[in-house]
Amino acid sequence: MTELIEKALQLLTAACAPEAMAVLDPDPSELKEAAALLERHGIPHSRSVRLLALVALLALARKRHDGVSFAGEQLTRSILDGDYFQSIYVQLAVQYEEMELVRYFAPLLKQYYIHRALGEPCAEPLTQHLQGYLLLEHAAPRKERAM
Repeated sequence: MTELIEKALQLLTAACAPEAMAVLDPDPSELKEAAALLERHGIPHSRSVRLLALVALLALARKRHDGVSFAGEQLTRSILDGDYFQSIYVQLAVQYEEMELVRYFAPLLKQYYIHRALGEPCAEPLTQHLQGYLLLEHAAPRKERAM
């Protein structure tokens, strides 16, 4: 599991432009939980690395957007960092042909951000949604893709 997390972090580091100065600081407990979930579902290692990186990017985007307040000098930076991580998430999902994941998460993320904008609590862990995606995918197997 540690190797899976390290590989996912390497992928993220390579994908993020240094000039963006966005800090990659995912929650280690979230990474471990998601990595364990991927292992339990028997997802191939190379795909697990990619899925873990994608979920980490979403978690980082949510973390930055959650840190947005309407008073303070970090407002612009938080918005830009959150948007940056979300755009890298989409870019990597396209690159790794994981658009079903994007389609699955899109309405969930929209609901999350609406609740946050209304000041309502919403603490749904992304691993819970990843679990739902993997179960749905297992019920309806993906088409074989050329690598």
